[in-house]
Amino acid sequence: MRKGHKKIVVFDLDGTIIDSTHRTPNNPDGTLNLQGYYKNRSRENIFKDTLLPLAEVMRKMYKSDKYHVVVCTAREIDQDDLDFLQHHNLQFDEILERNNCRKKYHWGLTDPLYKTKQLKEYKHTEYTFYDDAKPTIELFETYPNVNMVDANQANGVFQYGI
Repeated sequence: MRKGHKKIVVFDLDGTIIDSTHRTPNNPDGTLNLQGYYKNRSRENIFKDTLLPLAEVMRKMYKSDKYHVVVCTAREIDQDDLDFLQHHNLQFDEILERNNCRKKYHWGLTDPLYKTKQLKEYKHTEYTFYDDAKPTIELFETYPNVNMVDANQANGVFQYGI
């Protein structure tokens, strides 16, 4: 599926186009502290998030008639998140998130496996995927149809001109 012969680009949110570290606490092992995340999840805190340099890349791709922009995030998106994205002119053609997951067992999946399930529709399509999580990057780099971009490196290149 080529979505009208447009190139498919997929963007993660947190750590890729949005810096939300002020409200996403980690456990000692580095995994997300889910209770802390939900405790910090408020409209006020969401609007304290800032944009990373790849946000501008996403904007430019959306404005171009060459790309179909997909957001694929492990977040549950609510109206506050959508308002934040709209406020910052971060538009997309499609969003894949916890509330619209195609399978209900998704809560038990690791982030890379969850995203694999969400992006299943594109498994035979070439696409570019921007993500910051090392396990996701490592898994998707093994897929021959995916051009995996490490958002940590990309944001550093855009931010520091490296």
